[in-house]
Amino acid sequence: MPVSIHNVIEIAVSAEQLFNYVTKPWLWHEWHPNSKSAQSAHRILAAGDAFDEVIEVKPLAPLPLRMTRRTAYTVTRSEPFQAWETMGRMKDGWVRIRYDFEEKGSVTFFSRTLDFDVTGLTRVLLPLLKSRMEKQSMVALHNLKTKMQERSDES
Repeated sequence: MPVSIHNVIEIAVSAEQLFNYVTKPWLWHEWHPNSKSAQSAHRILAAGDAFDEVIEVKPLAPLPLRMTRRTAYTVTRSEPFQAWETMGRMKDGWVRIRYDFEEKGSVTFFSRTLDFDVTGLTRVLLPLLKSRMEKQSMVALHNLKTKMQERSDES
């Protein structure tokens, strides 16, 4: 059964600034602890564009076991400053990431939904993966908020 993790955070930047940053997966490693690298042939990712990412998860943290996954994504939705979604496939599962942006005054409510499922032997670790991903998702959003506010202060 697929796992769904949904988080919302308020960030004191415009929806445009936030959208233009988070829809560049090659920058995800700056704020998401599981993202190690990403690359794309496109500078701006629109619906239909593809990119690859390497993620690393430690399902038994603090034990050193690491699971590294190469994921091939296709952007399935891109509505500037409102919504962005991508679907990824890896050797033992799939992942969908959806971002929604709602600007209210000088802040943007950023919603991130992560849906994923795994197969094979990795499925045995699914309860641990879910727990770890829930924690990492909150860490990631707090990192993102800090990063965006630093970028805003530099402007």
